[in-house]
Amino acid sequence: MSQAESLTLHLRQAFIRLVANRTGLKIRNIDYESFQDIILRRAQLTGLLFPEAYYSFLESETLDSRQEWEQIVLEITNNESFFFRDKGQFRLLKEIILPRLIQQKAQDKTLYICSAGCSTGEEPYSIAILLKELIPDLEDWTINILGIDINSAAIKKATAGVYRSWSFRSVDKTIQQQFFQEINGEYQIHPYFREMVTFRTANLLKNAFSDPKLNLKNIDLILCRNVFIYFDELAIRKVLKNFYEALVPHGYLLVGHSELYSQNPAPFEIEVFEESVAYQRPKNRDTTSKANLFHDDGKSSVSQNTSSETAPQGVESIIENHNSKMHEAALKLLRNLPADMRITRLGDRTVSELILELENN
Repeated sequence: MSQAESLTLHLRQAFIRLVANRTGLKIRNIDYESFQDIILRRAQLTGLLFPEAYYSFLESETLDSRQEWEQIVLEITNNESFFFRDKGQFRLLKEIILPRLIQQKAQDKTLYICSAGCSTGEEPYSIAILLKELIPDLEDWTINILGIDINSAAIKKATAGVYRSWSFRSVDKTIQQQFFQEINGEYQIHPYFREMVTFRTANLLKNAFSDPKLNLKNIDLILCRNVFIYFDELAIRKVLKNFYEALVPHGYLLVGHSELYSQNPAPFEIEVFEESVAYQRPKNRDTTSKANLFHDDGKSSVSQNTSSETAPQGVESIIENHNSKMHEAALKLLRNLPADMRITRLGDRTVSELILELENN
């Protein structure tokens, strides 16, 4: 195999770091081979004979390189989604989270919801359908649902709002019949819901929170599920800080079940439900001290009078804490991880060992 057909270990790691720095996306060990194939193929398509030249091209800040980054993102991200994905979390939204927010906002009748990593749009449209079912006078409300994703092709499809039967594989047929129109074997969502949702291409790590067009602030609910699994830890901490600042007091963040197991969730308050764990921005957090809650090293600090019950400091602190509610939270997180996975910061014990310890406690 010639130099142009392979990547050295050093160069492959350089490409992986470059992707992480630009997009926050983490290339997993099991994806190394397919990632190398993508890089070599893209280099060939751009007419560059050597991967070193392609690397320099990606580092440049030209219009051509920005367009090439869009193509890379298309190839390394997964657009798999469907309506009402994760029935447990959507039941939690329908029965508890959204009714709480609706009650909180009953006076001004406004709701701002963001689906971060919305893929082809099924999640934000599912939220719009839930709100239609939950709010009798929805026409009197100002509803702003924003779907953002780094994948421009996914955003284009989401904006069109046309789906195949596979996108409805976990929902009742009445949803499909009531809120969609069949056109040539495909299903287009009703224009009413298309008007409720706005889609934008955005990079959570780079420009999303500083873009005035997105206006990512004063948000009541952020959904960011199955996104952090592709991020490295530094990227997760940075985005979590931005999410916290974007939420209104008492606003909620929902993520995938085990995506924050290695992170310190302070200063969010954790609420444990049967279906999932919800992260909430406290109401009475002093804005003057907000900047001190997150440090550059990613560790969060909590004021002296803040109890661990309302601001648990990561899985390690939760396990060491004797609060049963916090143990429930740790169990929910751990049960979504491989049983033989070892967690270095907890004495290099396996997940199954930690679960057993918590259950005994």
